[in-house]
Amino acid sequence: MAGLRVNPTKGRMPALQFAPPDVLAIDPDYQRSIEAGASRKLIRDIAVNWNWDLCQPLVAARRAGVVELYIIDGQHRLAAARLRGDIQQLPVVVVEYASAADEAASFVALNQKRRPLAKIDIFKAALASGDTTALAISAAIEAAGLSIASHQNYVSWKPGMIANIGGIERSWKLHGPEITSTALQVLAEAFDGEVLRYAGTVFPGIAAVCAREMQDGENVRDFDPAMLPLFVEIVGDVDQVQWKTDIAAWRIDHPNQRYDAASASVFGAAWDDFLTEFMGEE
Repeated sequence: MAGLRVNPTKGRMPALQFAPPDVLAIDPDYQRSIEAGASRKLIRDIAVNWNWDLCQPLVAARRAGVVELYIIDGQHRLAAARLRGDIQQLPVVVVEYASAADEAASFVALNQKRRPLAKIDIFKAALASGDTTALAISAAIEAAGLSIASHQNYVSWKPGMIANIGGIERSWKLHGPEITSTALQVLAEAFDGEVLRYAGTVFPGIAAVCAREMQDGENVRDFDPAMLPLFVEIVGDVDQVQWKTDIAAWRIDHPNQRYDAASASVFGAAWDDFLTEFMGEE
């Protein structure tokens, strides 16, 4: 980039080599424990489904006077390779540090600067790979007249863009395709023409009401066509900010409820109030 002012490079250029697992070591003074259940499960999953396409080079430090290379990044991959027993060597980026303290500082820097993938990034990758569930969810979003935002900065979103992929995936798994698709339709129609900044907050509540109206034992029926437009109207009559405020207030009174459950409670209460009034008028 022309005109870019840069600082002098730091550290020593690393070397890429292949190393057998038995010469790779872990320094417990700064490495995180992998004995917890989540770590053990991750290691087992990597071991069972080992894929060289997904195995990025490990990062290790060379210490003076010892044969072992000390892992800075990649101990789950190393543990998985050892668990399998048939991985003869691993790709390793080897760096030389002046001390173990410098190794530890590098470990901290690597983990602080690593940006975890957002749900939307993972979903787009699943789409690109042809994942059937991701493709079905994408089709339901499109059928509702919505689109997937390319980022999570709502300021530059267009109306109808959504990024609450995690909530939609949970609904798909919990309630199924038909209910989730109807909930997406309600979201789109209720806030037609609006930037859906708080879609992630309101969608679980919308989906919960749709589930109440559509779930019939183990079967799923259509949302009553006479009632569906009324539900859309109820949702749209309250702006997104107010829904968010109401859900936050509910959580203050019910601190043990997660946002999804609080959203379901608030929308469920609003729908119940409407039904009580509606039945009374009849």
